[in-house]
Amino acid sequence: MTLPIHRLHRIAVSIFFFCCGCIFATWASRIPSIKDKFHFNEASLGAVLFMLPFGSLVALPFAGWSVARFGSRTMTFLSAVLYAVLLVMLGYTDNVTALATVLFFFGFWGDVLNIAVNTQALQVQEEHYSKPLMSSFHGMWSLGALSGAFFGGLFMKAKWEMMSQFLFVAIAITILVVFFFFYLIPKDATKHKSQKLFAWPDKALWLLGAICFCCALCEGAMADWSSLYYKQVLNDMDRVSTTGYTAFAFLMAFGRLIGDRLTERLGYKGILMLDSILISGGLALAIGIQHPVIVIIGFGLVGFGVATIIPIVYSLAARTKTMAPSTALAAVSTVGFSGFLFGPPVIGFVAHAISLRWALGLVLLLGLVILFLGKRVRA
Repeated sequence: MTLPIHRLHRIAVSIFFFCCGCIFATWASRIPSIKDKFHFNEASLGAVLFMLPFGSLVALPFAGWSVARFGSRTMTFLSAVLYAVLLVMLGYTDNVTALATVLFFFGFWGDVLNIAVNTQALQVQEEHYSKPLMSSFHGMWSLGALSGAFFGGLFMKAKWEMMSQFLFVAIAITILVVFFFFYLIPKDATKHKSQKLFAWPDKALWLLGAICFCCALCEGAMADWSSLYYKQVLNDMDRVSTTGYTAFAFLMAFGRLIGDRLTERLGYKGILMLDSILISGGLALAIGIQHPVIVIIGFGLVGFGVATIIPIVYSLAARTKTMAPSTALAAVSTVGFSGFLFGPPVIGFVAHAISLRWALGLVLLLGLVILFLGKRVRA
């Protein structure tokens, strides 16, 4: 049975989202191993983790320009392959300088992939469907992240070396990427070959970028620090520590899979209000009651809260008439993803000076900021 071309495009783009999430979570699940391998404290770990979002931020102007210039299909494939290769390189780093360097390029090509595959997703939504799809595409990223976190825990429990785990995942991802490359949308609706490398966001894009900033910092905090916090709550260094992040990733995946239907019912503003309450409430539970079950529930609520924010921001940003969709996404992400840039070192330094519990308390406030900003969005 031959599937319609629009269905094949949707499946292919979904697979690329899944691969992207799986690679990132495979790395995130091993952050405690990196901490032990290099004998980092929280502050030094935060400083090294700074290189990943820094690479992401540096990549964004290039990502928007390159996708507009060479096409989203080409850049999606190229960046996905390089992202998998860099995952393997992370497993083989043997000194702090090499780790920081590879993390920079891991962040760089990860965000080129982010902009390219989201441009593909927007085209599938606009050209072939008459309903919102962005949340479900991002749900596939979350399913990939859930899979990476889950199997990361299994690999650690089975005493697999980090480099072996990374190599196994990278090979599997590369096979999927090569096969489904042929089913991506071959040609963008408009290439905008004269597009500038960097476009200054207008007022509406700045607002969306600020919301993205809060969400990115919260999501980055969960990716980088939830495993360590959960291990501290367990107070048992021999137990698998990925359960907290797995709960976050699972509820984020679920929220995104049903997010398009919720958006149709509640509207963009209504969803943003709900998201802000879940983020703040979830973190209040996790840091207020230091019991493993309560922490898992709290992290899960945070995951459900952040689930639909980025898809909403991207959908609204792509509506701009002043620049190519890929460049608009890059402009918003440049503002927003600086949350990934500042989040890890800030949380790391506060955790080192006071405690990780109080450092995560700072993230709780971001939910309230999203509530304030979401009321001003024009949707």
